Amino acid sequence: MPRYVDHEQRRRDITAAAMRILAERGLGALTLKSLAKALGGSITLVTHFYSTRAELLQAITGRVLEEYDVELAGLEEGADDSTRLRILLEWMLPLDEEAWISECGRIALLGQREDDPSIDPFFDTMDARMREYLREHLAPLVEADQLGEMVDMLRVTLNGIVLCAVEHRDEWPAERQLAVLRRLLTAFSL
Repeated sequence: MPRYVDHEQRRRDITAAAMRILAERGLGALTLKSLAKALGGSITLVTHFYSTRAELLQAITGRVLEEYDVELAGLEEGADDSTRLRILLEWMLPLDEEAWISECGRIALLGQREDDPSIDPFFDTMDARMREYLREHLAPLVEADQLGEMVDMLRVTLNGIVLCAVEHRDEWPAERQLAVLRRLLTAFSL
């Protein structure tokens, strides 16, 4: 009798392992074979769900965005507009080990964009979603004519904090990231 396989769980396991490989060793190390090895199975364990790396990257993007929506909604439940914005901004920072690994993987991919066009949709989709989140959270708090500029300022500032935290982990612990965020919110009267 064939063994039951939870296909949704298997897809989650594959995308999680892929993100770990990206974070730890970069895009060059992310092959279907290395992914199968990391999962402790044969390559068909992966190819049954994703036949190419491009498909895998697309799946990672989709999975990450689905998880973001659910996670963020849970964190913000019942919060007022200002608190929702603070929750979002803190959520966008690598304040714990898991978030730091994820950001390491994202930044590792940046260096590969010119060599592998299959990465572009990941960055385009992620940037659009992060800007959408910022726009939705800022809209009730700022004047409409300032919304685009505020989204840009927060996006750039958060990316800078993330990059500092990834490049200089010991110098940018959660406390420092949060202190800069608090100062930013005060400076923007948010």
